Amino acid sequence: MQTTTSLTAMQMTMNDHPATPANRERFRETIRKTEPVDWDAVILRADKLTARAGAVVAVLSALYFAPILLSILLKN
Repeated sequence: MQTTTSLTAMQMTMNDHPATPANRERFRETIRKTEPVDWDAVILRADKLTARAGAVVAVLSALYFAPILLSILLKN
């Protein structure tokens, strides 16, 4: 079995610059934007959408299986 090993001359340097005020401001702005979210309203909206999607699936399933059910019932 043959093994190949290689070395690279790529230098790994750490960023010598501390966090700049602009980055801190962006962070604070992001925090400010995410704080006022009313998660109860978001969850209620998602629940309503899920319930409506479930109702649509149930109706479409009923429409899909209705001819099969009717043909079984009319044969007897």
